[in-house]
Amino acid sequence: SKSRKRLMQKPFFIERTKGSEIVFGVAPCSLALSQSRRDLFRLFLKQGSSSRRLLMSEFVLQAMARGVPVHHVKGRELNALCRGQVHQGVCLEATPLRFKSLKEAEKPHLGDEESPNHQLIWLVLEGVQDPMNLGAVLRSAYFLGVDRVVMSQRNSCPLTPTVSKASSGAVEVFDVYSTDDLQSFLKAKSAEGWEVVGTVKSPEEVENVPVINCSEFQWNKPVLVVIGNEGDGLSLETQLLCHRMLTIPPGRVLYPGIESLNVSVATGILLHTICSQKLRHGD
Repeated sequence: SKSRKRLMQKPFFIERTKGSEIVFGVAPCSLALSQSRRDLFRLFLKQGSSSRRLLMSEFVLQAMARGVPVHHVKGRELNALCRGQVHQGVCLEATPLRFKSLKEAEKPHLGDEESPNHQLIWLVLEGVQDPMNLGAVLRSAYFLGVDRVVMSQRNSCPLTPTVSKASSGAVEVFDVYSTDDLQSFLKAKSAEGWEVVGTVKSPEEVENVPVINCSEFQWNKPVLVVIGNEGDGLSLETQLLCHRMLTIPPGRVLYPGIESLNVSVATGILLHTICSQKLRHGD
């Protein structure tokens, strides 16, 4: 029987290059191939994908242009490579993505700070741990026009292949910075004239910091939007460094236990509310 044959087949194993990881999915692999952010070792494509032959041939051309060997393998072998994740017929062996240092973020060569009217928005993430959430947050930040993303090093998810897949490859083209001292970073940006805006589920959860509906926020200076951990939100130390806190008002009376939004959804709503002001002002 087919099931007995499957049991008798030797498990697929490939010796990986030391320090490598397996990127999976069409968008992450395509963007990883087109950028120069990773060292690339091998591209794995599913055999017999006749309905997607054109797409696969494009991958072969991309790999050839970068000098990356191409291997055509069975679906189960791709499943083993990426441990059962949704690979869409494509896996890429490559070095991991690394966070950039904040010193690189401060370089003025990008021209952002040269225009006094330019509305800068940086997204700051404190302790976001779920790779699916992180990927979705980065996808929204990239789409909506956030200038930088800065993450706390402590208690945060690394830039894994799952993050890349959840971001639909945005992390392959969008720099993500990290800091080991989030509070000092916020203090420094505040001293430079930036507004530090936190987020909170309800006004009752915060003391000593003004809380407003996100739709009432007026953007008149560079802004840092600070998003907290999925379960606990922002730490008290970070809350106290915020000039204002934003809330997203619910559309009905909520049952206990489902009184908040997923962090990636909340981030998308907040960023759209703020970034749409940039569009209206024609910057």
